[in-house]
Amino acid sequence: MNAEKMKKENDTKADQATNRTKQKIDQSVTEPLRAYGTLTTDYYEKLFSTQFDTVRALADSSLAQSRSWLDVRDAESFQKVAEDQQQAFREISERLKDDTDKIRSLSQEFLQESKQLAMDNMQVNRKHLEDNMQQGKKQVEDSMQKSKDQAEKSQQH
Repeated sequence: MNAEKMKKENDTKADQATNRTKQKIDQSVTEPLRAYGTLTTDYYEKLFSTQFDTVRALADSSLAQSRSWLDVRDAESFQKVAEDQQQAFREISERLKDDTDKIRSLSQEFLQESKQLAMDNMQVNRKHLEDNMQQGKKQVEDSMQKSKDQAEKSQQH
């Protein structure tokens, strides 16, 4: 019966150790990877959206300017199209400046959040390392105590 009790106890300890290990892997690897994956995906979604919007605006403006040149019939319409083209150029320049600022801001935000994720992960891993060291120390102490108890027991017989 004593051997069966020890087996159950060892099985329970093994299950607990497995569960702790799984939790630590989830906290150390899976969760940070998921968080970084989410952060990266969100960043690229915003970046591509900004870039696609810019390209679309540039294409629309270019096509509109091309069409306006087709309507030139005289000096007055020529002057109007030239003025419209200058205005469109100013608007495009402003749009590119704003989009550049937006992309710079997105990149800085991404960098900051990436740094924070890395720092958080380092803290979690440091805690796991400390916990593992404490657990290892306890196991060594328990093992030494068992050896000492067995030695004393064998000397008594």
